[in-house]
Amino acid sequence: MKLTRRGKGVLAVAALAFLLGVGYGARSLDAVLVPSLVALAIGAVQVFRRDRPVVRRTRPVPGFPGETRTVDVGVESNLPCDVHEETGEGLRAIDPDARLAGDGEYEYEVELLDRGEHALGPATVVQRDTLGLVSHATHVRATTPMLVYPTVEPIANRTAFAGLVERAGTEDRDAFDRLREYSSGDSLRDINWKASAKQPEGEFVVTEFAAQDEGGISIVAESEPGYADEMASAAASVAGYLLDADLLVDVVAPGGEVETGRGEEHRNRVLELLALTGAGRVGGNRGDRAAVYVSAGEDGTTVRVRGTTHRFESLVADDAGERSAVGPTDRPRRVSA
Repeated sequence: MKLTRRGKGVLAVAALAFLLGVGYGARSLDAVLVPSLVALAIGAVQVFRRDRPVVRRTRPVPGFPGETRTVDVGVESNLPCDVHEETGEGLRAIDPDARLAGDGEYEYEVELLDRGEHALGPATVVQRDTLGLVSHATHVRATTPMLVYPTVEPIANRTAFAGLVERAGTEDRDAFDRLREYSSGDSLRDINWKASAKQPEGEFVVTEFAAQDEGGISIVAESEPGYADEMASAAASVAGYLLDADLLVDVVAPGGEVETGRGEEHRNRVLELLALTGAGRVGGNRGDRAAVYVSAGEDGTTVRVRGTTHRFESLVADDAGERSAVGPTDRPRRVSA
């Protein structure tokens, strides 16, 4: 508990009144000193009997580096208060301070800087009495996680994945089985548009065959220590490209794995894994068996597709088609000036 700037001013006035009272009589004491002391005493009692503040915030939707998110903060306090929000490394808060009259809500913007899970909070709440003379600061340690996905680059060199996409996109359909209602996760290629047009309320119908064997694409990602961000960005970019083609994809990284799937929910699970994974190896020879193998290290970031290794930079560059492929053992080297 301490005096605010206003409280210090009132105390200075009270001290001056005391000095004037000593020199010129007690009437000055009654007029200024007593009300000042009473106001300070009331403020001290209010702050002493305060309720501990409670801070609640909404968890923003995950995003990518460079994006911003709005954080909604609710503060429960029986006194007026000032609030200051802190953020962990990897985030930058834009105007995280607020001045609230008791219980209140406010919002601020946070810029996403680095991949990973970062903390919103803790918060410092400074409660004041109603006259703003006495205050007390409380450190509310509760935090809220904020997930930042790895950077996703658009794949420009589509020829590097052409054979892989064609193979994985081929289905062995023996005979027509039945029509059924569309459900999340079904391939858009299976929608029977003619039958769907006859359905009420725009419902979609899917053609189901007696036998289907649609191969999925396995992506394995590994990296040397200190290169997890590069690995995660390359793996997320390739996975996003294949999922955009409506293909089945599974991802294995040092931090875990996501089983075969497709669609937006599956994409979010892949991005979450790659946002949280660190550097390391996945073990065994899974990288040798994978259709796509991503590796990041001191020599750079490479993507091996069906035995042919590509520099990741060449897959996302505009002239990727002219300079993408390198031999399976011809790993690029980083040159320092």
